[in-house]
Amino acid sequence: MAAVVDSYLKWPASRKALLWFAFSAVVLLLYYFLGFQPRVNRLRGLEADFDQLGQKLRENQAIAANLPRVREEVALLDQKLAEALTKLPNKEEIPALLQTISDLGKDAGLEFLLFKPGGALPKDFYAEVPLDLQIRGRYHDLGLFFNNIGRLPRIVTIRNLDFGQPKAGPGGMELTANCMAVTFKFLEPGQQPKDQENKGGKKK
Repeated sequence: MAAVVDSYLKWPASRKALLWFAFSAVVLLLYYFLGFQPRVNRLRGLEADFDQLGQKLRENQAIAANLPRVREEVALLDQKLAEALTKLPNKEEIPALLQTISDLGKDAGLEFLLFKPGGALPKDFYAEVPLDLQIRGRYHDLGLFFNNIGRLPRIVTIRNLDFGQPKAGPGGMELTANCMAVTFKFLEPGQQPKDQENKGGKKK
């Protein structure tokens, strides 16, 4: 060890400086690769995570800010859906609707010569429920009856309306009207026609 020290002391200053420069470079390189660089990489990773968390935070804040508006829109859609469904009675409500039509005719002073409900005709998400009618009464009473049907909350359309020749009756001139009253009912997905279900399956 003493011989190494003596040899080192005899070196010229330039050689000693070169040795210390090389030693310092090795130390710096070891520090850079073993200490500094890993910490820099760790810091960059934390900065990337911070940016991602900040972006998610801003997105969540934007969602939270829009939440009341979204809730209002959902409530409005629910209300519109409820209003639409009131115009399409389900299976259980059809008899009550037919009774309402019968009552409207009687209240208008009409006589039903034919009142024949038909079978439901599936279309898409709804089905048509026809009702063949033959009614007799005065012209204004018939007009009142059809007007009241048009004001029902349920959708009821009058098709194939045909008036017979007016004839004298106890209350004056009377008409016989033949028509078809058509109402509609909502079909659940399982009740819809098979071809529509197949189309829906293909779309999916």
